[in-house]
Amino acid sequence: KHDFKNSESFNSEEIGLVLSSNPFILIKHWIKFQQEWVSNIYSQFNDHDTYIILMYLVSKTWQDNSNLFKFYSIDEYYSQSEINLPDISLSDISHNLKIPKETIRRKLIDLENKKIIKRDGQKIILAQLALSLQKPETSIKTLSILFEKLSILLSAQNWFGPSISRDDIEKYFKKFYTIFWNRYFKMQIPFLLRWKTVFGDLESWVIWANMGINQSINLEKISKSMSKKINLSGDKKKNLYFENLQKNEPNQGVNALSIAEVSGIPRATVLRKLKKLLREKIIRRNSKLEYILTNKGNLNKKIKDNYLINQKYIALFVTDIFNLIK
Repeated sequence: KHDFKNSESFNSEEIGLVLSSNPFILIKHWIKFQQEWVSNIYSQFNDHDTYIILMYLVSKTWQDNSNLFKFYSIDEYYSQSEINLPDISLSDISHNLKIPKETIRRKLIDLENKKIIKRDGQKIILAQLALSLQKPETSIKTLSILFEKLSILLSAQNWFGPSISRDDIEKYFKKFYTIFWNRYFKMQIPFLLRWKTVFGDLESWVIWANMGINQSINLEKISKSMSKKINLSGDKKKNLYFENLQKNEPNQGVNALSIAEVSGIPRATVLRKLKKLLREKIIRRNSKLEYILTNKGNLNKKIKDNYLINQKYIALFVTDIFNLIK
């Protein structure tokens, strides 16, 4: 365990307040990580739902049929040739992932055809390929950098203690792999499902978020002068960041080709989803045929509400991880 000054556990509301007061650090590193993660999924499966199902199945491998949690380091977990899942029904998967039962059945057949899973009657077995496909070496590195940045940010608070190096964090994540990754999945699966509910599909969210990242970089450049004028806290500050993000239109938007390249989503799909977002009025196209977020359209209310909900769950996840490392 890391040598912290205090033995008290951290409070997610206090951590959430620090995070929401520093939106650029979170956006720059958290959203960058999320986008890398999601585009990596897309490049492997050409489909987000299949991967969410696979994530869900992997998360079930950390429990046996008596629901006891199984602890492995990253090397121990991935040295297994295949893993039997505890009994799990299509209805359970469908209910937990809010994906229709027929879709689940179709995606499982697809995973079986690709030799990612094996089926034995009702039983599902994760094959070696399922493990190698989602071994998160890069994600753990990126997350370690994020947690190092957050620990530097939090070390300014006297209740937090010293910051933690990315190497120590990475070692911890790898040593207590299933404990950490289980918590990550518990946060990540609902996170993706919430965005899917708002946008109707995850491709549209990824495309919208690409514009958001571009606008966040732009806002960071002009925010120095803004933050002198503005001094708010809590939800007002979170909302204000979001509103400023949409209002301060960058000189340079994002074009369909660069969205396709970054996200791995085919250009034809990107163009189709952009049309949908344009109809919703939550984005617009400038004279250079680049796309920019707007603060118009009814969907923006749902996006804003979801952004605030996600901030809360990210704070809970971050708190949980720092409490474990502590």
